[in-house]
Amino acid sequence: MSSSSPVTGRTTLRSSANPERPKHRFPNQTRRLSSIELSSSVRYRAIASRRDAVDALHHRVMLLHIGGCIIAALVFAVLLDQAAALVLFVLISNMKESSKISSFASWIPRFTTPHTAYLNCLRPLLSFNQQPNAYSRRMSNSVSQPKWHQPTVPADAPVLRMNNSMTHSKTEFVPVNGKLVNWYICGPTVYDKSHMGHARNYITFDIIRRIMEDHFNYDVNYVMNITDIDDKIIITARSNYLFNQQKAAAKTLTQESISSVEKALSDFVEGKMGKYLPSGKSDSFEGLVKIFEAGKGPSFNDEPKFAMWMRAAIASSNAIVEAKSTLAAKAASKEASDKLFDESKDVLSPALDKALKHTVTDHHVFRDFARFWENDYFKDMDALNVRRPDILTRVSEYVPEIVSFVEQIIKNGYAYESEGSVYFDTHRFDKDPSHFYAKLEPWSASNMKLLQEGEGDLTSGSGKKNGADFALWKASKEGEPAWDSPWGQGRPGWHIECSAMAGDVIGDKMDIHSGGEDLAFPHHDNELAQSEAHFNCKQWVNYFLHSGHLHAEGQKMSKSLKNFDSIDDTLKKYTPAQIRIMFLLHSWDSVLDYKQTSMQEARAFEASINNFLINVKSTVQEYRAKPEELTGNHNFHAAEKELYALFQQKQAVVHAALCDNFDTSSAMSALRDTISATNTYMKSKPQSVNTDVLLKIAKYVTKMMRTFGVYMDENPEIGVSALSGGGASGSVEEVAGPYVRLIASFRDRVRELSRRKDADVASELLKLCDRIRDEELVDLNVALDDREDGKALVKFIDRETILRQREEKREAAARAALEKEAKKAEMAAAEAAKLAKGATPPSELFKDAESRKLYSAWDDKGIPTKKVDGEEVSKGSAKKLVKLYEAQAKLHEKYLAAQKQQ
Repeated sequence: MSSSSPVTGRTTLRSSANPERPKHRFPNQTRRLSSIELSSSVRYRAIASRRDAVDALHHRVMLLHIGGCIIAALVFAVLLDQAAALVLFVLISNMKESSKISSFASWIPRFTTPHTAYLNCLRPLLSFNQQPNAYSRRMSNSVSQPKWHQPTVPADAPVLRMNNSMTHSKTEFVPVNGKLVNWYICGPTVYDKSHMGHARNYITFDIIRRIMEDHFNYDVNYVMNITDIDDKIIITARSNYLFNQQKAAAKTLTQESISSVEKALSDFVEGKMGKYLPSGKSDSFEGLVKIFEAGKGPSFNDEPKFAMWMRAAIASSNAIVEAKSTLAAKAASKEASDKLFDESKDVLSPALDKALKHTVTDHHVFRDFARFWENDYFKDMDALNVRRPDILTRVSEYVPEIVSFVEQIIKNGYAYESEGSVYFDTHRFDKDPSHFYAKLEPWSASNMKLLQEGEGDLTSGSGKKNGADFALWKASKEGEPAWDSPWGQGRPGWHIECSAMAGDVIGDKMDIHSGGEDLAFPHHDNELAQSEAHFNCKQWVNYFLHSGHLHAEGQKMSKSLKNFDSIDDTLKKYTPAQIRIMFLLHSWDSVLDYKQTSMQEARAFEASINNFLINVKSTVQEYRAKPEELTGNHNFHAAEKELYALFQQKQAVVHAALCDNFDTSSAMSALRDTISATNTYMKSKPQSVNTDVLLKIAKYVTKMMRTFGVYMDENPEIGVSALSGGGASGSVEEVAGPYVRLIASFRDRVRELSRRKDADVASELLKLCDRIRDEELVDLNVALDDREDGKALVKFIDRETILRQREEKREAAARAALEKEAKKAEMAAAEAAKLAKGATPPSELFKDAESRKLYSAWDDKGIPTKKVDGEEVSKGSAKKLVKLYEAQAKLHEKYLAAQKQQ
């Protein structure tokens, strides 16, 4: 039976022999058992054992969690078999409710022994009140955790802000759906070679995309279109097709060919520049040429294409003159005919297209033309390390979706059909209180010139209700590709393609839309209007980003102006990294003037980064190759702390700069400061640098260069790989073979040299070493830098870079030699002039015609003693004259010595 103590609140067990006396708490305090108790029946022992065990398990779980469970398990290991002890230990440790323990009461006796007395001794140990006692409460309070003070975000902590054309200000970036960023960028209209103006746009947004993906860790869904249906594509593809047919049909130079080109030139001049002709007639073309060559034609602002037209016309005129001479000399040939056509292509193609466009009915003419230039575009982008879009859409593949998109706009009341075309009703849209036309540039909404340029050369717009209305669907004419629609045969308008494709892929809400600043109006404003009309929403795009133009000599670089440097030609002069660095060093959303000095700055920056990373890598590899020395001293002293503190400060500057509208210029400046400080540190401690600090900084610089796209994504963690593809692969023999063979070859040559008795061993050995350094190791992508301590620094660099650096070094050395020779010649000339002055003997120095006007008497050395007026020369003047005399005497001696040597 049991009772509860009023003091402790514990439940105690009493034996039947002495019901008032509780059992002691610990085994060593157990009293001697009476004979009556020892002679209890087996039945009683089983019942008591079962009762005591269940009661103990029920009342002592908390103490077991503190440590009693371990003691209990050890005791039960003595009383019970091992398996039973383990079962009891698990039960005691994990089951806190008496009901759970009671359920096992039926099988516990099977593992018990007759030694009930020992269980009675353990009974106090295993008993406890269900409520915690004072000790347990104190223990609970003593081990509770202290209050945690949550760090606060500084009020001035940088957040990402970007120049949003929707507000024309920097606005904080807040994606619609967490970390997911849906981004649509206007892709190229593919009808000619990509130029540096395209590179400006696509590298710019590639940099921003990389920063958002790799620095800010957004999940960017980057969608881009290819415009392969467009007025410019149709005209260019068709005219090229007709021109090539005409050129191939002309088997030799004929008068007929010359006449057709002359007629085309006359029409070209009259149509393009008729208003600038002196007399208003094409026979005044020679006078217009004189005006153009004198720089007196219309300004670029008045007619930006005038210079391009004049260059085309002059080239054709010169080709006609040459062709006539060739024909008169009876030297007609296929080559002469091709030359006439090629030099006159820009004036002949429009004439052929105007006369024969109706004959072009094969859609493959347009499709193949666009696909050729699309492939050329991606080849250029790959060369520039521009990441490909996540999703690519082509207009020609989305015509059904575009038709459905237009139908919905008509259904919503914002578009109308006219003569087989469909136009967007800008007036009705703008009148709706839920909408606004021309959100990006409301001041341009009535600019008819821009509106017409947006419509294209093949759109008449005769069926429009309002002048600002624009075509969603264009009825096709002869010589144009066409698709079926509810309004008849036609093709998509320019603006609708982006809305329909982006709407299909992304939906009715977009985080970012981007493109060149020249697309803001009307293209992007029309996109916004027709998309918001389709989805019946107030804001389709949250952030509109527009990149600044690239100017060449103060003019926008453009295909239509033909004042561009193609990407392919530019890559023959500069590396992709240098081009990208040029953009990184300037603001992405402002005009950039593409000039030689900009590329020189980029080239110098690239060299400083690569040299730094190569030096760090080589230094670390050199340190790792040495046996490790444990001196018991650390290597993080004042110099390291200063460098590391500066590095962390510059990291914060880089992050803040990227948060501030992707300010890569400031970020690159911070990286340059970090590199400069690290180089200074390495020079100050050449034998005891902290390689951990160097690695940390070098990895960060490499990471940022990869983030900016300067380095390819697959490169190693520091610098760029010396081998193509970012690293070497293959067996040991394949990788090490070339290096081992070089060492073996060097050994063979040294041995051969040692056997030659007539050889100047030291000189020949130096030549061998130089040959290995300058020629043979270059083919293995290895550069050796000789240092003052006599130990070369090993660098792994790609062969082209080594050769380029060597060539630059040779050019610099050649320039230095020329400058030295020029300086030497200048000094020799100065010395010769000085010696020439020495031809006058000192006694005659003051007796020339000029001196006789000043002096009237001289001493026996020829030094003046009296002035011309008979007055004595003052003592001060006499001293000066003596000094001049002595200097002339020395100079005269040198002159005489030089004469003897000659």
